[in-house]
Amino acid sequence: MSDKIAPIYAPSLYWFAYEYHRGLVTSNDDTPAQTLDHINPQWVRKKYSSILNKFEVDLELDIRSDEPSQNFDLLVGADDERATVDFSTKQDLEGFIYPQCLHDSYALNLNIYQPETPGQDEYKLADLAQFNPGNCFKPSPDSASNLGQTLLLSAYLNTNKPDNIRDLEPLARQGWIKFFHLENGEKLPPLYRADNLLGGYLYEYGSPRADLEENPYGHLLTWFLFEEQPTLILQKCYWELPELLLYYHKICKSFQDSRIYYDRADRLVTNHETEFNPVSQTYLNRQNKDLLSARELQTLKITLKTLLETSLNYSQQLRNMEYARHTIAINRPNYQTSLERMEQLAETPMEGWRLFYEKEAITFQEQIRADLNYFYPGSNLLNQAIATIRGLVEIDQAERDRHIQEKQQKLQDHIQAVGVGIAGGAIVASSSGLLFEPQRMTFPWEAEFGRYPHPFLSAFAQRVRRTYRHQ
Repeated sequence: MSDKIAPIYAPSLYWFAYEYHRGLVTSNDDTPAQTLDHINPQWVRKKYSSILNKFEVDLELDIRSDEPSQNFDLLVGADDERATVDFSTKQDLEGFIYPQCLHDSYALNLNIYQPETPGQDEYKLADLAQFNPGNCFKPSPDSASNLGQTLLLSAYLNTNKPDNIRDLEPLARQGWIKFFHLENGEKLPPLYRADNLLGGYLYEYGSPRADLEENPYGHLLTWFLFEEQPTLILQKCYWELPELLLYYHKICKSFQDSRIYYDRADRLVTNHETEFNPVSQTYLNRQNKDLLSARELQTLKITLKTLLETSLNYSQQLRNMEYARHTIAINRPNYQTSLERMEQLAETPMEGWRLFYEKEAITFQEQIRADLNYFYPGSNLLNQAIATIRGLVEIDQAERDRHIQEKQQKLQDHIQAVGVGIAGGAIVASSSGLLFEPQRMTFPWEAEFGRYPHPFLSAFAQRVRRTYRHQ
């Protein structure tokens, strides 16, 4: 669409970026979860500097490192109600920054705008590239704790408000093409929703299901205004907007992470079936009931260790999915409360933003719950496989130990028999000198006591008695 067909006036860009600074953060790879428990002022300075430096603006930001309350401003030494810092650029743009700490997260806000009189100074659509020098507003996931960002681009149109909201969607898309220095709009996320907001038309690009890999430009909002009244209404409730979008990104990020955990769990189940089925066919259905060989037993032990590791990893993925569902369940009513507070201040409903917690957030929870129900049988199957293989190993090992014990007992009996034979031979050999001695004569008066034994027999009996007494 040509700039001359639909010029814009008084463009203004709002940037909202979020990052966890406290709590348990699960990564998108296989590294363990990390616990955050402190304010990191350097991260806040770095995020603002990465943008302001592109505009050749140098601001010394004094970021507080303590936590005076649950929600507080991050800038130190502000005199007004809100700790904001104003700035101006060489491109004749003006703006302010407003960093906050909201609950367990940083909420960074930056506004930059062209000070013009609506309806008088035409702004070329191609000049929107000045709002994004060096693509400084293109999001980058710098850590696992990154929650995402929203870019809201507002502009006045010197035209009547069209009856069909879709008529201005090509202009909204073209604006982002110029903003991100693109030749065409193929890389931009598709239009997700178009709604009325405070009398203007709001165009939302990027599905809340899509992460930065699918949508590298993040959450994009274009707000076309046809009169000044919507801006005046927004001023009444603007300071609630950073918190509202925080809950939006927490819900979206939790669901996006749950898809990663889902894929991991699904791969683990598939790999488990691939590993366990051959074991089942080889050992559970075998016709030969003989003991397993040492090699077969070792194979089963290795398989058991693998399954134990798989089961632990599988349980971690299910726990992460449950944690994601729990996070959505907490932040959905928070989003609702924040939106209702904005509506009260604006004294008008915001139906477009209400749809998110009435539709998407509930759908996300139900999807994760269904996924968990799908995976629970897989968890039981893993446990049964582990119990089965452990039983095979224990039974076979017990039989193997019994056979070894029987062999040891037989060997011990054989050794003892051989020892008795050797001892008997030694006794006979030591007494053999008495074999040919004459037997003692018995006198008549000794007849009643019986005859004396032969000297050889007497010596043999004494040696045997002495031998076994010392054993």
